[in-house]
Amino acid sequence: MFNVSRKLKKSEDGISAVEFALIAPLMAIIYFGCIELSLMMTLDRKVTGATAALGDLTSRAASVNNDDLTDIFEATRMIMQPNDMTKSRMRITSLYEDSGDVKVAWSDGCNMAAYAEDQQITIPANLIPEDGTLIMSEIEYDYDSGIGYFFTTSKTLSDTFYLRPRRVDSITRDRTSGSFSCAYANP
Repeated sequence: MFNVSRKLKKSEDGISAVEFALIAPLMAIIYFGCIELSLMMTLDRKVTGATAALGDLTSRAASVNNDDLTDIFEATRMIMQPNDMTKSRMRITSLYEDSGDVKVAWSDGCNMAAYAEDQQITIPANLIPEDGTLIMSEIEYDYDSGIGYFFTTSKTLSDTFYLRPRRVDSITRDRTSGSFSCAYANP
């Protein structure tokens, strides 16, 4: 009997299996955490690209009517594919400088409230030239984890872009022609 206990103390069979059993759960947590983080980072880059496109497409126009804005929001939705756009909120706003204050010339949103005309807005300093205008595009997207273990609550991914009009000093908004639609809606 004394000889058997000495053999068990010296036996190293199964040590690797025990070490693996201790390390495997930690490795699995790190692996799935990296996957989830990369999915969220990929979606965040899509939000940034879509926000830039929303502002860029608008800043290229001289005038925007309802049909134009519907097309711009649809193009932005296509950039975000295959993600569910019902989780997103978008807004495009034309800003102007008025005696040092930044105010709203016009604003439209998809699943996000538009700003009121002449509402004062706070933006980073020195973006609008004196008596100039600026296009501000905003997107917010509610990210829900596909795995659901590491990020159990919804995270809001958002971005804001500021662009100067390219062809004119001020982009006008014609609300009388065409029909405006976001092409998707929150449930």
